[in-house]
Amino acid sequence: MSDEKKRGFVFHSSQGETELSIEEVKQLAEQNDPDGLYALGMAYLFGWDIETDEQLGYKCLKEAADKGQTEAMTLLVRLFMQEEYTGIDRETAAKMAITAAKDGIPEAQMFAGLAYMDGVGVQQDYSEAARYFRLAANQGNDEARTDLAYLYLNGLGVEKDESKAFKMFRTAANNGNLNGIFHLAMCYEHGLGTKVDRAKAEEWYLKGGDSGDPFCFENLAQMYSERWDGHEPDPERAFEFYLRAANMGLSLSMFMVGLSYVQGTGVQPDLEEGRKWLRMAADSGIEEAKEVLSQL
Repeated sequence: MSDEKKRGFVFHSSQGETELSIEEVKQLAEQNDPDGLYALGMAYLFGWDIETDEQLGYKCLKEAADKGQTEAMTLLVRLFMQEEYTGIDRETAAKMAITAAKDGIPEAQMFAGLAYMDGVGVQQDYSEAARYFRLAANQGNDEARTDLAYLYLNGLGVEKDESKAFKMFRTAANNGNLNGIFHLAMCYEHGLGTKVDRAKAEEWYLKGGDSGDPFCFENLAQMYSERWDGHEPDPERAFEFYLRAANMGLSLSMFMVGLSYVQGTGVQPDLEEGRKWLRMAADSGIEEAKEVLSQL
């Protein structure tokens, strides 16, 4: 491997920071050092100075986590939440997150908040969820800030405050958080914590959709399907955004695209194209799509 691709592994100790090579990291891992195992696991997972080997990477991370290495716990939980790692279950992930959260890791605090919010591995406790979300948000975690805003929006574990929720969503959205963008657009659409502003709602829905959130396109399509601010529904624009959301895999939008083709709503009628989209929606579990297909 060329020198340009070499990576220094930084370790923290009472003597300060020490940068180790991959060979030195391997030696630490062989001695069952938790930090060495964590670093080697990262190296194998992401191909840092070593050939990628996910199985070995997960093995090292699990061994590090079993020895109490909280950064390894946090990474395993993140990969589990992303459906990339299957070596733990939801309850184990929750316990790992709560343990790592006590070490002050923002991402772990956010995952711990989710565990308490959903009652996974612990008794559901919105107040405790809010506490963990706040800890993570105060360290700059925008996903936690969005989750905390959701609690304020609905008065779960905290006193309901739509204005505070709106401001939190706005901060997260301005920092590029997709969940924050979606909820900020909803606030503008429905006047939650701010006045109704459909133009700003559309602006943020478009930003979220273009950044990879299909639900933003779906909500925008639904917005154009309705009468608002003195404007009549715009079936063509609604179809455009349903189609974009459908192409990104949303089942309900697939159904709406199929129905639009069948009825000629916002698009030229095309029975065969309609059947195609309705079949896709039906295969994704949309019962109404099955009913419409049976009537064609």
